[in-house]
Amino acid sequence: MLGVFMGLDFFLFYVFWEVMLLPMYFLIGIWGGSRREYAAIKFFLYTLLGSVLMLIAILMLYFTSDLRALSEGQLVASHVVSPGLDAAARTAAVEAIRSASAPVHTFNLLALAEIGQLPDSPFAVARVWGWSLETLAFLLLLIGFVIKVPVVPVHTWLPDAHVEAPTPISMILAGVLLKLGGYGILRICYPICPGGGIALAWLVCGLGVVSMVYGAFAALAQKDFKRMVAYSSVSHMGYVMLGLGVWSAVAGTQYAWDAWAQGVNGAMFQMLAHGISSAGMFFMVGVLYDRVHHRNLEEFGGIFGRMPVYAGLAVTIFFAGLGLPGLCGFIGEVLVTLSSWKYSQTLAVISAFTVILTAAYILWAIQRVYLGAEYKGPHGDHLTPITRRELAIAVPLVILAIVFGVAPQTIFRTVTPTVNKQVKTLAEWTRVVHDARPANRGAIPAPALSGGSAGRFPADGVASTGVTP
Repeated sequence: MLGVFMGLDFFLFYVFWEVMLLPMYFLIGIWGGSRREYAAIKFFLYTLLGSVLMLIAILMLYFTSDLRALSEGQLVASHVVSPGLDAAARTAAVEAIRSASAPVHTFNLLALAEIGQLPDSPFAVARVWGWSLETLAFLLLLIGFVIKVPVVPVHTWLPDAHVEAPTPISMILAGVLLKLGGYGILRICYPICPGGGIALAWLVCGLGVVSMVYGAFAALAQKDFKRMVAYSSVSHMGYVMLGLGVWSAVAGTQYAWDAWAQGVNGAMFQMLAHGISSAGMFFMVGVLYDRVHHRNLEEFGGIFGRMPVYAGLAVTIFFAGLGLPGLCGFIGEVLVTLSSWKYSQTLAVISAFTVILTAAYILWAIQRVYLGAEYKGPHGDHLTPITRRELAIAVPLVILAIVFGVAPQTIFRTVTPTVNKQVKTLAEWTRVVHDARPANRGAIPAPALSGGSAGRFPADGVASTGVTP
């Protein structure tokens, strides 16, 4: 997982993405529940399908890329040419690339992003089966990443994997693994294939809204406590997709990037907050399961009387997942909902309505499990107070849920500068490059974007690629 987050080489990223499957496959397949082999194989096959499509997109982008199209500044900024070289060595390295007789291909993610955002990007010019290559590559990468998120309709591996996985593996799966999909969309899809991103923004937002509504209704219908929490993850990650997809910096909104930046920042916060609340919810379910060996919501009740300290911590974590103001789940959902209003008021209303569904299944679960006069299920004599080892895991999660809810700037201080930089760059790309192409020109004049990448995209809309005609 660390390799996926740190890799700046596309092929290295792909290798880590694939290798990551193996330990998770064995952790579920060996130490999981009664249907562990089915769940592990289903998880493996779903993710492998996405990986194959991702590999096709990677190869398409690699063989279409050409470093000769980049200027010296872009080659240095993307670390194709080391910034540590002296001026003479740097110039020689750049000239060696630019004077090559054949295209110089690259897997460098930063360089691919520079190429993808050129006015005459080869990704936009190339055609595959009548599609723009960047649109097709965006779609293939998107499928690979949304399987990991996951979104409807490629989500069905998640409930099975969560239900059969041991509690620690469910926590890793919910806390980190699902976030890799959102990271890939933000880090790879949009910067490298911006034309595909703006063309398919409706698809990204639509998948997010369908997932959040479907996941909430599915969670409401569950009798298995752990499966309910798994479907809540599908619903909550829908907010991430919606926040990433609200490309509102277009001609009709005068290329104002603030609403989109609000959505992407909200999606980032939601990923981090969900990593805390969802991992905490799975842990709380696991604590009960270790004692009574069942997860039937209809056979709980009265846990507050039997395990008051545990129940207090659990309810706090579940309220964080609900999105209660003052806890971590609230901030991201509000920002995403507000930002989507600029893109589509219908989607904003639906996402706001989903909060009611979330409250319904969370509060109903709390009522059935923790409230009530007495415990209704088997092994009631095993409901012993929470141990110090369990407290050592639960208390930090509860503290983080409260801290991030009360002081969200602890996250935004780190996240916002990077997110805003990318959103500004893509908003300026939309104004100067995308809408300047004949097929994309609109009737609304394109005003200058304050604070944008003026040096990278000149006012006349012609970027200096450093290539002599």
